[in-house]
Amino acid sequence: MKVSNFGKRDFWAGTLFVLIGAGVYLRSRSYGIGSLSQMGSGFFPAALGVLMAIVGLLIAATSREAAVLVKPSGKALRGAGLVLLSVVAFVVVAPHLGLLPATFVSVVVAAFADSKNSARDVFLMAAVLTVFCFLVFSWGLHIQLPALSWE
Repeated sequence: MKVSNFGKRDFWAGTLFVLIGAGVYLRSRSYGIGSLSQMGSGFFPAALGVLMAIVGLLIAATSREAAVLVKPSGKALRGAGLVLLSVVAFVVVAPHLGLLPATFVSVVVAAFADSKNSARDVFLMAAVLTVFCFLVFSWGLHIQLPALSWE
């Protein structure tokens, strides 16, 4: 009988969902939850945090085997680090240059997390996603963040 790794992954994914959901719920309480008839600004995040924690509990409870900590490979750490760095890049670039450059830089950094991506594919994907983000967020939703800024 072959042992599957899905049980470990499910357990840790569920645990991560519970932790993030609990954090979202605790943070949303500072915004004022209100009631069902008069919802405060923290109501929606609180509801999502609770739902996320419940889903995480269900995922972790249905994992088929006990979780065991394993040391991640260098490739996995590189990928995770680049994805986190892409979020930091967006946060740093967006206020100074706007949505479009921040999106482009963020996608480029995150795409290099997969070593199978070629430079041409990365820049093509970044260009397509940047246009998509412009259409959805700037043009469609009219977000406050300017598309281009030179601060």
